[in-house]
This record gives sequence, C-alpha cells and structure tokens, in this order.
Amino acid sequence: MRLLSTAAAILIAPGIASAHDFWVERGGDAFVVRYGHRGGEVLAIEGAKVKAVRCADRSGAARDIPIAQLGFEPKEVKVPVRCDAISAFHHSGFYSLTPDGEVNLPRNKAENAVKAWESRQFAKWVEVGSPAITRPLGDELEIVPATDLSGRKVGDKVTLKVLSQGKPVAGAIVAVDHKPLGETDSAGEVRVRLRSPGVESVSASVRRSVKTPEADDLVLEASLAFEVAR
Repeated sequence: MRLLSTAAAILIAPGIASAHDFWVERGGDAFVVRYGHRGGEVLAIEGAKVKAVRCADRSGAARDIPIAQLGFEPKEVKVPVRCDAISAFHHSGFYSLTPDGEVNLPRNKAENAVKAWESRQFAKWVEVGSPAITRPLGDELEIVPATDLSGRKVGDKVTLKVLSQGKPVAGAIVAVDHKPLGETDSAGEVRVRLRSPGVESVSASVRRSVKTPEADDLVLEASLAFEVAR
C-alpha cells in the first residue's frame, strides 16, 4: 500500500469528499440502501438520486434491477431480490465552494464559486463465500475482493482491488471509518487489515479533472461491505 500523496490529501480535505455515507445492507429477505452516517444517524434519501441497482447471482452474472421494482421510503430504498453481490449508484449532484461556504449547486449557478465538483457514490455488498464476489459488476468505481473472504476475522489482512468499469485504478484513496489508510498500487490493489466485528465497510475515492461549466472535478466514491467472522 502506498502512502498518501499530496493529491490524495487534497481529495480527502473538507468540502471535497462526501460528508455522508451511502451503503447497502441486508434487510430481512431483501437488501436495503441507506444514506447518512453508517453506524449512526440515517438521513432521508432522495429516490431520484438513486440511479441504478445492479445484482449478480452466484455465477457472477450481473443484471440491472429496474427502478420500478425498488421500494422507495423516506429513509431507505428496499431491493426485493436475492443477490450474491449487489451495488447501488447514488448521484449526489454538484457542489461549489464559495466565500460563504459550500452550496449544492454547479459552478455555473453558484455565485463567486472558487471550486466546484460533481459527486457520484457507489455502494456494494457481497456475500462472503460466494464465487461471485471476486468478479466485478462493472460500476464506474467499485471495490472487489481479490480473494475469498471466508473465515476472515478482525486483525486479518485482505487484498482488495479498486476498479473502474473493470479496469484497475491506481492511486485511489482507501479508508475505513473515514480514516485514510493509503493508496492503491499500479495494479489497483491494496492490503487492508479488518477492524470491525460483524460487518466491515471499506471505501475508496478518486478525483478526476473534467473542467466543464458545471464542475472542475468529478469525485467518485465506492464502498464495499461484507460480513466478518466472529
């Protein structure tokens, strides 16, 4: 794992990375998509911002779940399907930093914008023990276990890959509980020590320069959640 570069430090600075979590978890016989602070306050989720949900069976074959099949509620989105791996895409929108603070507007609609960015979040859950978890779903940014996670406990190290539409991403910032651990190597891989009993959640972030009228940068964030053996 590489140490954080100057560019990485800028990406995780306040106002650049998302202040809220977006995640998928089990909810009875279905999956539930939530927004807010994982392990803390769950906030209202705007259904219109949930743009896609993708599901893979045990073989790893992925399919998109029609939005009409999702159950939208004020603080969660229910996905009534069985998946060995599932991901959701949340388009957080555009943000601008102004002398008066941060506003949820693109640069061309924010007065005196100093910097602007577009935020896209991808959340993923995988079923430990399934062969599907090592196969990518093809999201714009995703974390994929490089090996089987069965029997892994707190304190064990696992190898994860950060991919963009199936291709390795070097220099992605990897974090647990919003605490940056380092960057992915040239193969998009990183070694992470498991810290959370029950369920572990690992995140990765990258920033890409776009220089459009709406934003200077595109910030992509991905999370991976899975069960940890007790």
